Amino acid sequence: MIVKTEKELRIVAKPFDFENPIVDPYKLREELIEDMWLNNGLGISASQIGYNVRVFAMRGETKKDTLMCFNPQITNSSDNMNTMEEGCLSIPDVFARVVRPAEITITFTTEFQEEMTEEANELTARVFQHEYDHLNGVLFIDRIGPYAKRRAFDKAKKIQKQRGRGKEKYKFRYAL
Repeated sequence: MIVKTEKELRIVAKPFDFENPIVDPYKLREELIEDMWLNNGLGISASQIGYNVRVFAMRGETKKDTLMCFNPQITNSSDNMNTMEEGCLSIPDVFARVVRPAEITITFTTEFQEEMTEEANELTARVFQHEYDHLNGVLFIDRIGPYAKRRAFDKAKKIQKQRGRGKEKYKFRYAL
């Protein structure tokens, strides 16, 4: 179940301890993947489903291809910025254009305790940064101005109203 209270979303997550885990990493993987796919997400953090640990999943082409990131870090960011629309499973129907670094260097541990370092760009960099923010208690709406935020929430109300009237085009949209 997706956490939607701001208080829960603002908590800074604790490192995942493989020696004394609060949840089995494979069970956590299953929960994250199921909730992400069920809610049309491109990514989902453990904090969004009620676990206070530094873990998130990023959607692959199939559930099996989903990338799990335990204790992720961004070790370098490019000066090259790009703007993309973002949404969030925890803030339904709110979408806004967010500026972020276009390329980042990332490190993380897989559920098999393999250490990974990669260069990420485009959508992968975007999703990684969005989910990484969740682990630090930051929401994408914190990265936009007050006018853009007000406009995004106003549009969300219209979407919800239209969906309530059975308008199909407002039914599905990917969120991070």
